Amino acid sequence: MGPPRYRNGGPDVEREEKSMRRMLTGLLSGTAILAAANGAAAQDTYTLRLSSFLPPVHQQHALTFIEWQAELAERSDGRLQLELFPAGQMGPVAEQYNLARRGDADIAFVLHGLPAGRFPLMELTHLPGILDSASQANMVLMDLVDEYLAEEHRGVRILYLLSHAPGHVHTRETPIREPGDLAGLRIRHPSAVVSEVLEAWGATPQGLPPDQIAESLDTGVIDGLVMPYDGVYGFRLGNLLGYTTELDSYIATFAVVMNPDSYEALPEDLQQLIDETTGRVAAEIAGERWDAVEVEGRAYMEAEGVEVIELSEAEQQAFTEAAAGVIEARIEATEAMGLPAREFYERMLELAEQYR
Repeated sequence: MGPPRYRNGGPDVEREEKSMRRMLTGLLSGTAILAAANGAAAQDTYTLRLSSFLPPVHQQHALTFIEWQAELAERSDGRLQLELFPAGQMGPVAEQYNLARRGDADIAFVLHGLPAGRFPLMELTHLPGILDSASQANMVLMDLVDEYLAEEHRGVRILYLLSHAPGHVHTRETPIREPGDLAGLRIRHPSAVVSEVLEAWGATPQGLPPDQIAESLDTGVIDGLVMPYDGVYGFRLGNLLGYTTELDSYIATFAVVMNPDSYEALPEDLQQLIDETTGRVAAEIAGERWDAVEVEGRAYMEAEGVEVIELSEAEQQAFTEAAAGVIEARIEATEAMGLPAREFYERMLELAEQYR
């Protein structure tokens, strides 16, 4: 047999070594390119357009969206940015849901009462005498999402649901101490359910978007409205009102929703950041803050010279009895649409007691 092929580092060995060096160089170059590409992708900036009908001066705009904007930017090292469009810049209040569903906005703040009838089960939560704080209401709403409310929000991704604190009755010139005092008064309402309650109390309901309330009060188009202290404070309506009757007449509900394609377009870590800063955690924080602002709102109204009327238990009961028929009629009407209205209502009562 002849000598070994690679003895004494012959030409075959040199060729083999050169080939290995070229292969290793190629592998290292490919790894470097891949690492650079991954690094560049990790540094990509994503901007989400958030549409809201709330004015910039509204405290919930600051507490709900400006703080979230800052948190997302900080926790993502600037990679996830929120571009805020308040005061209906992208569309009126009734269009907010459609803006997110179509993708015109990536995220939108939705008022469920406008237009009437779009969210029939959700509107049952607006009935009086069920929920008595925003904190309680938000937990109830979040517990109802999977089984009942997700279907009503088809085409969008629910980030979380929330409510303001129970609304009171505010009027320009007429003090309200009993249902009869509302007879003939044109009172702005936020939803069809609240409209029915106002009719039961003798008022003439007026449906107006929030951004038209101030002008309508100033010009006498409406005589008053139902809204929590948070709202009259946020929209700076105190100088246009003379009286507030503390009557837990209803709640209004909202949703922060996201276009599903906008969510899927984010890398996994930024999707996780959206998830971590929304859901039940965000709903709980929003409820606590909304309740806290009620104290500020009452102080604001008093500072504006509005007379605050506190009802006795008997006076409160008179309003409750006058609206008793509205609840059953609304349940029956919603059941007629093929929806589990009574089951939903009873579950809502159970949850309300659980979180009381």
